[in-house]
Amino acid sequence: MVCESKRESIELVIIKGEKMTVQQAIITLIAAIISGILATIITISINAYLADIKRKQDLVDDIFGFKYQLTDDKVTNQDIYAKGFSRAMNRVPIVFCKDRNVLDKYDIFFNTLLISDENERRIKSDEALINFLKELCKAAHIKSDNWNDSVFKRTFNIDN
Repeated sequence: MVCESKRESIELVIIKGEKMTVQQAIITLIAAIISGILATIITISINAYLADIKRKQDLVDDIFGFKYQLTDDKVTNQDIYAKGFSRAMNRVPIVFCKDRNVLDKYDIFFNTLLISDENERRIKSDEALINFLKELCKAAHIKSDNWNDSVFKRTFNIDN
């Protein structure tokens, strides 16, 4: 059987006798490849975003967890995590490097710890700590809008 035209000679037979040209097959193949690449890029982006949030939440968890050490006056604490709060605080500039608000509150809190007058330091550092913790929660997508300030200051400590 002789083909009537060149176009018919390059047609592909698909299911149920429907015909698809090579051009249509190439377009379909390219579309499938592009959609796969886009899906991969989107998945990688979402996973990176969620990993960043998880890292932030883990750090906030550490800071809240070790917050009791702010009220611990015992220098001889033998707990292996005795420096946990300091260690967690030192990670803040790395984990929250892109969040200017957190870094500003971090600096304010740090500067209040340098105040020489004990009463003034206690008052200002409490306020700065609360503001810092609120900003951390906000940046880490932890819902804390309905928490009052005492939630940020309270600690559970066996020695209290």
